[in-house]
Amino acid sequence: MKESAAPVPGVVASHRMNRLAAPVALGACVMVFYWVPMTSSSASIQWDAADVHYPMQKYFSDRFSPRQLPFWTPYVLAGYPLLANPEVGAWYPPNWPFLLAGITPRAIQLELAFNAFLACLGAYLLISRHVENRMAAIVGAFAYGLSGFFAGHASHMSQFTAAMFPWLLVAYRRAIDIASVRYTAFGGLVGAALILAGSGQAAVYSFLGLGLYAFADWWRERQGWLRNVAIIGFMLAGALACAAIQLLPAQELAGNFSRAADSSTIGEGVLHPGSLMTLVAPDWLGAISGGFKGPSGITQFYFYSGLFVLPLAVIGAVKSGVRLPGLLLIVPPVWYMLGPAGGLYYLGTLAPILHKSRGPVEGWFLVALGLALLAAAGGEWIFARWRFPYLPVLVAGLLFMDVWYWNSLGNPLAYAHASFDELYGSSEETGRIRVAMNQPQLTRFYAPGDRASMGPMLHPLDVKLEAIYGSWLLDPGPYRDYLDAMERNLKLRDGLNVSRFMNVATGRIDENGSVRPRAYFPKAVVDATSLADSRRALETLDPAASCVVLSPHPFIRQDPEAAALVDSFGEQWYRIHYHAVSPSLLKVSAAWYPGWRADLGGKPLPIVRVDHALMGVIVPAGDNEIALSFYSNRFGSGLAISLVSGFLLLVCMRGGRSAHHKKRKKRRRSERMVW
Repeated sequence: MKESAAPVPGVVASHRMNRLAAPVALGACVMVFYWVPMTSSSASIQWDAADVHYPMQKYFSDRFSPRQLPFWTPYVLAGYPLLANPEVGAWYPPNWPFLLAGITPRAIQLELAFNAFLACLGAYLLISRHVENRMAAIVGAFAYGLSGFFAGHASHMSQFTAAMFPWLLVAYRRAIDIASVRYTAFGGLVGAALILAGSGQAAVYSFLGLGLYAFADWWRERQGWLRNVAIIGFMLAGALACAAIQLLPAQELAGNFSRAADSSTIGEGVLHPGSLMTLVAPDWLGAISGGFKGPSGITQFYFYSGLFVLPLAVIGAVKSGVRLPGLLLIVPPVWYMLGPAGGLYYLGTLAPILHKSRGPVEGWFLVALGLALLAAAGGEWIFARWRFPYLPVLVAGLLFMDVWYWNSLGNPLAYAHASFDELYGSSEETGRIRVAMNQPQLTRFYAPGDRASMGPMLHPLDVKLEAIYGSWLLDPGPYRDYLDAMERNLKLRDGLNVSRFMNVATGRIDENGSVRPRAYFPKAVVDATSLADSRRALETLDPAASCVVLSPHPFIRQDPEAAALVDSFGEQWYRIHYHAVSPSLLKVSAAWYPGWRADLGGKPLPIVRVDHALMGVIVPAGDNEIALSFYSNRFGSGLAISLVSGFLLLVCMRGGRSAHHKKRKKRRRSERMVW
């Protein structure tokens, strides 16, 4: 018995270089693909990326501090719990380098490119588990990571959650094939990233796609299903626990701000069969040349992944052994996306979040990955049948050039063909000078239509303008009730602390002479026994004369002569000095939300809901100063759960890795022994 020679260092280095070749090539191709939007002065982010994601991320980045996070912002919707909104993407790991470096419009474009690289690399790693030809796997990576789904959703940053979907399947595949504990833990971390990216709907689609992919394993082997289910279950549990830092505050936001009667239109955003023609004819609906003639939502119905992809996918479905997982990622999702007409839609709406889904077609990335998997398998079959040395490189190169032109260079959905200053920056600077710099402190501005031609839709965050408007995914229901009533009862504008407003008729900014202060004592207090009663009271309410307080509440004997003055304030706090001869209600014209705390000399004071959507503090008689501050109720618990679960997942990964390496080392040792 003798031991064989040790591995040659040069061979090991060569093997490592070969392993890095594909990721490096994919990275280079993604850089070329996004080079124009990343570097050109005549290219820019647009639509939601500029209107919503850029202002939110910039606001968070500018104010990030481990000592005090910007849980609350006073600049939109008369106050809003910013970090409770998942679309900020504050805790999504791929965003962290950009958030720490500082957010600019160009940084948002770099985020999109980086996520596209993750999508390509994840697809490559997954497909490499199913095909042996590495160039075929690269073809599949291009077909997914540079597909029409990502081009169409270049303005919807939370939809780039789809970049992590292949990684979820990679974690499952390796947990089944190699090391259960290590890769199950890795899958939990990937699932958490899916959730933290900001689109709960896309995260649910991803785990449903994982279930379809795992079903192919069970169908092929007809045994071991319990292990498969356990791996998926632990991945999901780990993901939910690790994402608690975002899930718990978002759950509180949804519970307090969503309207009970709000429901999505059934069938909205369903897949129209005609839009499937964009798989082979990118301009079929006119999305590229202009004059879009498809269904509503121009960004939702663009599916082009390259002219070769569909024929290769058909070959892969007929000639390869990966037809089952590929078809399972295609057929059920397409069936579901057909909406009520297809029937499966009603079953899908039983899943969490999907029962409020407004666009089942947003799950197209499952189909895109299924097509990429089958296309790679079809390419491998062709490359093996026709052994022309440069055929794989030629096919991959032609596919890249194809999608580079249609999904990037010539596609108005991918980025705006104008500078950010032309589209948003100059008008925002005008608004900063004309409106924000002249806005009196502790008062708000109102402009119908939520924009006032001042740049991005959420410009108040950027120009530091306290406004009563804003655009968010999670609609603040009670506050929206207040704004709706204000259209009929203009006196509510006074109670919302609006000192200036845009006059639609003249286009000028007018003063509101009857504005009420940020903090004041109403002359009288009227009780409302329910939210419905307080909503009805808004129709005739005069904030100068009285306010409506939601019962039950502590004893109030309103002092009509009481006075209050805001001594100092910040974005998340107030110091208010007051004088009252009896226990009275101090109204603070800021949106009511759990997490606000009032303190008088170390003693907490009760905070109540005033005028349906605003906030008040019941103060004792005397001449005192109270401290009013905001801190998220759920953030501390979510942070603790995320830290503990993340640590445990990392420990499991490390432990699973050690066990896996011991097995590999033992196997290699046995292979070196020559009998």
